[in-house]
Amino acid sequence: MENIAKFFKALKENKGKIFVMVVSAVIFLFVLFPFDDLSDLISSQVAKVTNNSVYVTFDRLKMSLLPHPGVQMDQVYIESVKTPALSAQELVITPSITGMIQQKPYGSVSAKGLLKGDVNISMGKGTRSDNGIERHRIEVSAKKVALNDVRELANLPILLKGQLNLETTALADLSFQEQPDVEVNLTINQFELPPSNVNTAMGPLTLPELKLSSIELKGRLAAGRFVIETGTIGKPGDELQGTVKGDIGLTIVNMGGRFGQQIGAYNFDIDLRAKKSFQDKASLFLLMVDNYKSPTADGAQYKFKVSASNPMMPPSFGAAR
Repeated sequence: MENIAKFFKALKENKGKIFVMVVSAVIFLFVLFPFDDLSDLISSQVAKVTNNSVYVTFDRLKMSLLPHPGVQMDQVYIESVKTPALSAQELVITPSITGMIQQKPYGSVSAKGLLKGDVNISMGKGTRSDNGIERHRIEVSAKKVALNDVRELANLPILLKGQLNLETTALADLSFQEQPDVEVNLTINQFELPPSNVNTAMGPLTLPELKLSSIELKGRLAAGRFVIETGTIGKPGDELQGTVKGDIGLTIVNMGGRFGQQIGAYNFDIDLRAKKSFQDKASLFLLMVDNYKSPTADGAQYKFKVSASNPMMPPSFGAAR
């Protein structure tokens, strides 16, 4: 007891010196430490951990303590053998103190200039599933992202242009023992689809050139099905405009640590209004739904239902209610 009393007495007598020492250490760590010199070290460690499959470089590294501890990297470049190269003007990683204490991957990541837009991702504690499985709450916000860059990242076979805005909220366990619950709000402005050919279950399909002021979609993924609650294609004045509702099977699969998706049966109700100019250049494409056409003053309305048991089967068309 006497030694403990002496220890606290020494702390009290030297609290000024201790305070100066702590402040000096913080200033050195967050202000004077040459973090920029760590670029090569971090790059080599990332390459080592990923067996030289990922390469990371950046120009500047800064650390902050207030208002939240975090790391900022400028002019970040990420190259991977599996995906196209990614770059960002600024990358800020802010871990959650609670998450660090609980050893959970909680926190947020924001990237300016990623895919030519701004992307923010945050992860925190979510509610458990009905089966008691722990889930995380994941929020993703993307603004003014280049659709063509997303196409390249997803390795899609057709050219797409436009500016994408996305807001999603998900409840998911990271091992995907159960299917996640995801809410999606998506908008694409100045959408462009150049003339292209795609392979379908019915053979090669020629897609006509299409330009739309916007595409808006609100939907939810739950129990392995993605439901489109509202979908709006184009605006008045566009060559093509309309609405789409329906659902499609979409299951996330864990394949030994690698994740993929399985697409199942789909069923959509579609209502389109096409101007004569679009009918002329898309005559072959529209021939599939010609039985569901009604003339309008400036073109035609196509109101139909399309469904199939899986994407590899030829779709069935019918009249929409």
